[in-house]
Amino acid sequence: MTRPSFPPSNAFHYEDGVLHCEDVPLTDLADEEGPTWVYSARVIDESFAAVDEAMDFAPHLVAYAIKANGNLAILARLAKAGAGADIVSEGELRRALRAGIPADRIVWSGVGKRDRELEVAAAAGLRAIHIECLEELDLLEEFGSTEAPVRVALRINPDVDAGSHPYFATGLHSTKFGLELEVARELLPRLVKSERVRLEGVACHVGSQLDSTLPLREATRLLAEFARECLDAGAPLRSIDPGGGWPMAYGGEQMPFPAHREFGAAIEAGIADAGMQGAGLEVVTEPGRALVGDAGILLVRVLAEKRQGGRRFVIVDGAMTELVRPALYGAHHAVMPVMQHEGEWSAADVVGPVCESGDFLAQGRPLPPVKRGDLLAIRGAGAYGREMSSTYNGRPAAREILVDGATTRTVRRRASIASLWAQEEM
Repeated sequence: MTRPSFPPSNAFHYEDGVLHCEDVPLTDLADEEGPTWVYSARVIDESFAAVDEAMDFAPHLVAYAIKANGNLAILARLAKAGAGADIVSEGELRRALRAGIPADRIVWSGVGKRDRELEVAAAAGLRAIHIECLEELDLLEEFGSTEAPVRVALRINPDVDAGSHPYFATGLHSTKFGLELEVARELLPRLVKSERVRLEGVACHVGSQLDSTLPLREATRLLAEFARECLDAGAPLRSIDPGGGWPMAYGGEQMPFPAHREFGAAIEAGIADAGMQGAGLEVVTEPGRALVGDAGILLVRVLAEKRQGGRRFVIVDGAMTELVRPALYGAHHAVMPVMQHEGEWSAADVVGPVCESGDFLAQGRPLPPVKRGDLLAIRGAGAYGREMSSTYNGRPAAREILVDGATTRTVRRRASIASLWAQEEM
């Protein structure tokens, strides 16, 4: 089996036979205690700059989707670059504020908001709270006041097929997200008349990891046409939010993803298709994985190799408890040996110690001969890795390291065994 080609990166590269993150050998970052997340500051900076530049056709806000990776060091870095935040819970709100993201640059999405969360959001002075059901509007009118009306946006469901994995699709009527356009229209007169809430935005989101700009352009057109209806009805609209969906390459795709500039151009075109390019509305976008996904790897250590049932298994100390995406979605993550090896490469399943047959990080992937103690880097793991991790099988949370040039900083200590039961009582 031939050696694979790995996704290009401005941070992860071989030097003298050793895989580096920026200027640091990954061999310097591993320990014997378990897997480690490693993030490149350079990739985060460059990714944000690319999205920000792609949106420069209009006044805009890049509201980073914290669900992708909420590490405080990453949030603080994005905040200094000018990012806002897209959040879906009070926990994410507190995290964003703690990292220095101003409340007026935070939008609260999400289909299910508790009473307390709506009260906290109303009091926080957020950029917008996205209304996705009638009950949310009822409560926000209770929590708002004539002196300080709550700023809201109507999130519509445009019924546009994103063409991505079914779990990533959010813009179809068969999903739980947003309001059908007719329902949103019915709420419009009430919102315009309300003295306790102020309709300042419209929003939608068709899905994640889009492999074409066409669904985004079409959804943006529908959204911009609805924005015109809101303005004509007398709403003090100031923004349009076509959501996220900005993709990243994991290395297993059959075709290249559109570049960031093409995604920005699709949003611009959708607004123009609706004849709204001169309306002066701020454009909000909510990238997540596109900013942090390729910035991170999961660094794991080989525990054993065995052949069984005609398959080669490479058993490592990382598992679905750290990176569940392969087990959950069948997601592809490139696997790179940290030390370049001689010898014939052959297909291997990279699996973890968790007691589930679905505990794998890669299947049928080319790897060189490895032995106990060798290190592997699971690429493209900066998004939805740590956030979806668990302590199943009594596995404490992994350590996280941020690399900036030749400087390294532990931005989350490895959790202790005792942390597994710290909140429990006998």
